[in-house]
Amino acid sequence: MNSRDSSHFEFGSFYLDPGEGVLLHRGRPLQLTQKQLETLLVLVQNPNRLVKKEDLMNQVWSDACVEPANLTQTVFVLRKVLAQYEPLADFIETVPRQGYRFVGAVKRIEVETNQAVAANSDSAATEDTSNRDDFRSLAVLPFINATASTDGDYLADGLTESIINQLSRLPRLRVVARASAFKYKGETIDSQKVGKELHVRTVLTGRLVQLGDRLIIKCDLSDVAGGWQVWGEQYQRKLSDILAVQEEIAAEISNALSIKLTARERHELAKHYTDNIEAYHLYLKGRYHWNKYSQNGLKRALDFFQQAIELDPTYALAYAGMADCYYRLSNTYLKPVQAMPRARAAALQALEIDDTLPEAHSALGLVKMLHDWDWPGAEQEFRRAIDLNQNSSIAHQRLGLFFNLLGRADEAIAELRVALKLDPLSTQIPQGLGIALLQLGEYDRAIEEMRPAVDLERNYHPNNYMLGWLHERKGQLAEAVTFFERVVATDDAPMYLAALGYVYAIYGLTDKARDVLDQLQKQSGERFVSQYSLAMVHAGLGEPDQALEYLELAYEERADMMAWLKIGPEWISLRGDPRFQNILRRVGLHRDYQKKYIYSIAQ
Repeated sequence: MNSRDSSHFEFGSFYLDPGEGVLLHRGRPLQLTQKQLETLLVLVQNPNRLVKKEDLMNQVWSDACVEPANLTQTVFVLRKVLAQYEPLADFIETVPRQGYRFVGAVKRIEVETNQAVAANSDSAATEDTSNRDDFRSLAVLPFINATASTDGDYLADGLTESIINQLSRLPRLRVVARASAFKYKGETIDSQKVGKELHVRTVLTGRLVQLGDRLIIKCDLSDVAGGWQVWGEQYQRKLSDILAVQEEIAAEISNALSIKLTARERHELAKHYTDNIEAYHLYLKGRYHWNKYSQNGLKRALDFFQQAIELDPTYALAYAGMADCYYRLSNTYLKPVQAMPRARAAALQALEIDDTLPEAHSALGLVKMLHDWDWPGAEQEFRRAIDLNQNSSIAHQRLGLFFNLLGRADEAIAELRVALKLDPLSTQIPQGLGIALLQLGEYDRAIEEMRPAVDLERNYHPNNYMLGWLHERKGQLAEAVTFFERVVATDDAPMYLAALGYVYAIYGLTDKARDVLDQLQKQSGERFVSQYSLAMVHAGLGEPDQALEYLELAYEERADMMAWLKIGPEWISLRGDPRFQNILRRVGLHRDYQKKYIYSIAQ
């Protein structure tokens, strides 16, 4: 879709934003492919006029030779999606043997483009920005800990994350996710450069100094197109007022961006989950260590979350933090049957205290998907998390993973595109796009989609792992071995080692593959090694009986990776085996879940 198109379109309860490439229903992005969105755009640009089939195909598929059936199927899906939310409306009319006509009332909304804003930057400082859609995009960069000691790092990071979380509850403001914002930690900030890289119009920077029990917090909100300061303030507060000051900052930012808050939104901005300041500081320390991703960091985070709960047993966010810790420990540092039930219990406890907590719904969705194999229940939780916070890139990313694991690649791509808008520097989301495109057989496109993330962080193991599988699918086994060896050289996690063993086997390096089996068996005496890993290597060696035997054991241990059975390229040779199909059935992956059925549960 044309990102330079200055027109947006409203029809019924829908909002089509060509620049962002998204169709919204009451502020919530809907799952449509690029071609479906482009087809809809052509139709709404020509309301109540016949658009001939050949014209639609020439505009939407100008880069490919396709059959008329492609257009027919695309329009069918569009009608189905629109009817889910407005069943009494019939927006697209078929004119037999000629084409289609959009018959709904369409309101065209002109939105000033970034180029126009930049061209008029000299006078823009005095203009009313309340109607600018692009003005309502924000990156909150990591606050600088200007205290002499590093002890205040957790406080600076926590204040930043809290402001991100509060502002992300506003549906009319696009807030960049924490992961992308924190890429700039420790860097000298050039707001205009950051705005360009993160595709936002405004950037918040801050500095924090702790002097005993006093805090001095300096904030600056900049318009990156014009380079001027939109708002700035300095706060001097007691340390015990940290909750109040972050709410005050969030409210003043929304005011500076000319966002008129509803009563509900004012309530959301003022909402906090504990009145116990000590518990809140413990929670911030927990999130600080959770973000380190290491085993030691996760264990320290669990300890801080538990201490916070002991001080305030109704602290829902701390329970959600515990759920996230146990999920990350599962399958790598703890057996799934130990970790995932604890994650579930913590998420349910958080929801019992506050069922509007998106972090808890998102965590529970992971447990239902990867451990319970309750697919409709997982989607329900992810969608609930998104309903509660449309700016949650993690919830969108996890829903994208859900679609990937069910083999619904087009829907996965659409959801992951939304996640990437919210977290543009993510190193994780492009991997999900790679998984979806691998399913579609578009290996080169997948590699190209992942290239920016790989260039950003070349040693990020999951992306190199994914690139190994893409080259394996292309038949470039030497390159696949190179990628997997690169991963294992710095992280000998059983899954990475097993993938290397699999590729050794199909490359004909049988002795090396059996060496990997020996290493995995040796590791199992020192750490948790999923039987899934052993099954993978035997599958590569062409030993289906052993592979299926280990898969049965992986099923019994409820290995998280069992959720990948339907799409994992390592199982292609086994998919015709009735024993494999039996395992798929027990994991709930033996059928294609009907979208209508799942959506009806989510709503």
